[in-house]
Amino acid sequence: MSSADSLITDAVVEFILGTGAAQIPEDVKVISRRCFVDGAGLMVAGSTDNSGRIVQAYAKEIGGEPEARIVGTDMTVPAHTAAFANGVAAHAMDYDDTQLSSYPDRIYGLMTHPTSPVLAASLAMAELLGSTGEELLTAFMIGFEVECKVAECIKPEHYIKGFHSTGTIGAIGAAVASAKLLGLDEAQLRFCLGIACSESAGLRANFGTMTKPFHSGRAAENGVVAARLAAGGFTSDPSIFDGDWGFMQIMGGGCDPEYLVGKLGDPWSAVDPGISIKPYPSGSLSHPSMDAMRDLILEHDIKPEDVKSVRLGTNARVLEPLRYDEPENELEAKFSMKYSLGILLLNGGKGGIAQYRDEVVESPEVKAMLKKIEPFVDEEIEAMGYDLIRSKLTIEMEDGTVHEKFSDTSRGTPKRPMDREELYVKFTECCSLVYEKDQIARAEAILYKVDTLDGVYTLIDVLGPKVEE
Repeated sequence: MSSADSLITDAVVEFILGTGAAQIPEDVKVISRRCFVDGAGLMVAGSTDNSGRIVQAYAKEIGGEPEARIVGTDMTVPAHTAAFANGVAAHAMDYDDTQLSSYPDRIYGLMTHPTSPVLAASLAMAELLGSTGEELLTAFMIGFEVECKVAECIKPEHYIKGFHSTGTIGAIGAAVASAKLLGLDEAQLRFCLGIACSESAGLRANFGTMTKPFHSGRAAENGVVAARLAAGGFTSDPSIFDGDWGFMQIMGGGCDPEYLVGKLGDPWSAVDPGISIKPYPSGSLSHPSMDAMRDLILEHDIKPEDVKSVRLGTNARVLEPLRYDEPENELEAKFSMKYSLGILLLNGGKGGIAQYRDEVVESPEVKAMLKKIEPFVDEEIEAMGYDLIRSKLTIEMEDGTVHEKFSDTSRGTPKRPMDREELYVKFTECCSLVYEKDQIARAEAILYKVDTLDGVYTLIDVLGPKVEE
């Protein structure tokens, strides 16, 4: 089916079919295991979120064959439903990892949340099929890589005009992982991609609502559905990424083929430019500024009552999505630069799950602090471009002292990576919403050796409901 008119699709298909565990470098596997730990912990945490509970109730209503586990619960549901529920849960707290851009003309940090949809889909499909741990990790890594390269290849107008790439391109990554686990042949794989691209959806207008994590869940579900339909003979356009009516043109106004062709697995996106593991459960565009605030608080022992004013200069593409100056709930607070800075001031530099709760957002102390904070577009920073998330933080104290810090990166990025101990602190924060410490430790240990498992059920069991100790 290969054609000169299907350059992008051919490259994707050839990479998927030609890549197995033996072709994937060890450094990619090391990072991918870390993504498993981070993503699985977030699924556990998200199972307790309001959005997660609503999805679980919906899953009970619709029923179906018990094929795969909803993480953090005792519920076993159809594989596509499990993928949906776990994808929503993984993104519910906006604490999941983010893809970085390799090119300065792309927008740093605005590519995808690559792990959530791919992990949710591959975990459900692997349980359905009884796959080995190596098969699961391999499928995840290949789906992850295709997702990241497609996100880089499509023109940035895709995101700028309002598509949420975790929903749109995440569906492609989820479909690839599912297809790999099913062992689809070339024709079926092309049909799977065509189906997934027609399912692709997600609008940034829904940031700050439950529908943002819905995008991740639906992407995971769509990937499972596309692969299973294609395995049954369901057809689609076999060159879906290419042409005037193809994915790249319709969804992004075109693409840069050289960002994908010859680049799949060379280098692997998980390694170069790498993945950012979030240090805070909020929009990633706020994180360099939040770390600057945290650093100043800890360095100067800043107390909230001593702060007169805070000014944060950055570029327009940082402030546009972080648009809630007066958030009314925890979901809006995740997309509020003012809130994310203010909550650190009020909590001695802490900004975790406990700080992004409705009752905290509604408190008089928070509302008073937000009045002191002013984010604005800094023309000098705007002129530097969008390859980095740059900002300048200025804190004026009541006694006239001024503290300043420029930032363009944050903890969890390749420049300031989390070590295993730091990631375990985050994993514990997430999993302690359901599990006791012994189960948390067992889960983390199994996730780090996932590709040595003869079957995935050992992992599924430890990621089920709380085990009484």
